[in-house]
Amino acid sequence: MVKAREIGAIDMMCYLMSPEHYEKVAAMPPSAQPAAGAGTLLSELGGRPAERERRTPGYTTEQYVELMDNNGVDKSLICSVKMWDPLAQQPNWRLYCEEEEVYEWVKGAPGRMYGLAGYNPLHIMESLEKVEKAVKEWDFKGVYVHSYGYGLRVDDRKFYPLYETCIRLDVPVSMQTGHSAEAMLSEVGRPMALDMIALDFPRLTLIGSHTGWPWSQELIALASKHRNVYMDVSAWPPGYWDPWLIREINGRCRYKVMWGSNMTIARAGANFDEMDELLTREEAKHTILRENAMRIYKL
Repeated sequence: MVKAREIGAIDMMCYLMSPEHYEKVAAMPPSAQPAAGAGTLLSELGGRPAERERRTPGYTTEQYVELMDNNGVDKSLICSVKMWDPLAQQPNWRLYCEEEEVYEWVKGAPGRMYGLAGYNPLHIMESLEKVEKAVKEWDFKGVYVHSYGYGLRVDDRKFYPLYETCIRLDVPVSMQTGHSAEAMLSEVGRPMALDMIALDFPRLTLIGSHTGWPWSQELIALASKHRNVYMDVSAWPPGYWDPWLIREINGRCRYKVMWGSNMTIARAGANFDEMDELLTREEAKHTILRENAMRIYKL
């Protein structure tokens, strides 16, 4: 049986980790530093692996491609995430970047690294213009939405102009679902919000991110119901997958699930080794790690 490390995985969800981005954030005054992560249990325990990754000085494009090679990752999609800080009412600058920044990082690795545009529902027209430019001029492969800091469900009317634009541009939209690890309202991340979007936009490809936990069964139900709804397991190492989630991923939903590192690229190889133990169907490893993302993102 082929090992997961040998498949040539597609990392369909990672954030900008360039030295330039980290230097920009570090140079900002204290008033501009993110407050949304403070006070949560994860912050008190030292953060998630992704948080620890953000404490590095960042990676040049060449260094990041080397990390990909060392961990069995063939291609990476980098999100122009626009996380809003609801406590400070400003961007969470560690996880808020412009499409130009992502393009500058990925352009040095053609065929290996691609961009995903972002969306700020407080600036709809400006965001749509950026999405269009990123897709048409820089070959960005889709859009990633983080709605929690804005206090909005993804079926809010402020997101509908984005969905219409993505249909016209023929690119998918992925969005965080499930609980928020930051000090943000988790309820807006209920996966069932994708139900209305899928019904209103049947030609739009929707991807619920981060397994949707603790409402993962809602996301599985929607991926099983709608042809245009998919999910990913980014941010969740396989060792944390519930037994019923493993059963669905290994079975009927193997064509509807993708993998992403969510900034933990340095331990992707270890994640793949865990998958070898959990996924008994070889086809499931191929579809989840590579084939589904290649098809959905037209790579």
